[in-house]
Amino acid sequence: MKAILGEIMREFYEFGIPDDVKSRDVDYLEKRNAATVITGMRRTGKTYVTYQRMRALVDSGVPLERIVHINFDDDRLKGLRLEHLRLVGDIHAEMFPDAARERCWYFLDELQDIEGWELYARRLLDSHLVQLCLTGSSSKMLSGEIATQMRGRSIDVEVFPLSFAEFLRFNSLVKAIPSAPYSSRTAGLLRHSMQRYLDEGGFPDVQGDDYRIRVKVLQGYVDAVLYRDVIERHQVPSVQSLRYTLEYIKHNFAHKISTRAISGVLKGLGLSDSREYISDYLDWLEQAYLIHRVPIKTDSLAVRRMNPDRFYLVDTGLARAVTSKSDTSSGWLLENLVFLALRRGYNKIEYVNTQQGEEVDFLVTDRSTKRRRLIQVAWEMSSPETEERELSALQAARGELKVNDCTVVTWDEERELDGIKIVPVWKWSLEENTIQL
Repeated sequence: MKAILGEIMREFYEFGIPDDVKSRDVDYLEKRNAATVITGMRRTGKTYVTYQRMRALVDSGVPLERIVHINFDDDRLKGLRLEHLRLVGDIHAEMFPDAARERCWYFLDELQDIEGWELYARRLLDSHLVQLCLTGSSSKMLSGEIATQMRGRSIDVEVFPLSFAEFLRFNSLVKAIPSAPYSSRTAGLLRHSMQRYLDEGGFPDVQGDDYRIRVKVLQGYVDAVLYRDVIERHQVPSVQSLRYTLEYIKHNFAHKISTRAISGVLKGLGLSDSREYISDYLDWLEQAYLIHRVPIKTDSLAVRRMNPDRFYLVDTGLARAVTSKSDTSSGWLLENLVFLALRRGYNKIEYVNTQQGEEVDFLVTDRSTKRRRLIQVAWEMSSPETEERELSALQAARGELKVNDCTVVTWDEERELDGIKIVPVWKWSLEENTIQL
């Protein structure tokens, strides 16, 4: 096994960091004596975030010899056991004895598939010479479990599909991310790019693919999450009930969904309809980053339990691929897109029911600055009825919650009414990306 590990490590130093690494707007965090754990759904580009960090280290003057990178998913390492992991440091010290005496960065991919891996990881941290980064596709990399296994010595870095700004760079649609004021030509380009982004989504590996190929690939991602991150990992009482629970979410995303409603559907199909199990299914799918939930704004635990959560999918392109909704669903896709932009930030996100029963899509609280915003999503505001409905809800919530920062995100309308900004989504998305950075 030592010879195989040595071969794999030498390959990294021979070929170096890949040249095709495209920058991601990910806030990479490091802390001495703690592991950086990169989490997120499969195929979102977690490994390339580690390459980006490696490139930054080399560019800052850290020799490549002080970087150790191993992908334990390599078929040559089949049968690797915990006792073999100590060989990594031995081999590195034999190859680069001077570098091994200094601070080194270990980037270990799929380490969690080795039984007892956490013992090795904690031993590396105890050496005080290793800055450790862990990443992988398995749900064993969930933040809650990592925190337990690493005894609190870990920092999460979440990776999502491409943001709109990343999408523009990834597909070379702009030379540099533009900023306001926008010329009519630039606005037209961004509007067109946003339509493509809404349809294709942000998974890196399907950018520019033919529609049929993209749909097949994205459907495969969902199957991989369902089987490898949920069914293989958990004792699922009814696989059919789990599948239909996910089907219900896929066809009702951006809506309020209760376990009672799902239970009713399952009962009608003659399947296990336990609401307790359904709650577990939703938790497991959320832990795997396939779905995300938004609870109601309330300080009462009882009220929160009585009100359903809203659910969103991890990507609008994936939503397109797994549903048969017509173009009339564009408003729900837009709301899902806005949610994802907010979720990428360090935000607490809730929806609001006003005292009069009106709804505001998002109350956003920045966990760092405590800044609060109310955001409503509407495809268009051209009709007086739509304008009255959306603005009335925001005005009521603004008064009740004392939040003055209010925005309606639309497809392509821009103006201001009663202190409420109405902004096209392409412009809002770029501004939101700036806020996060």
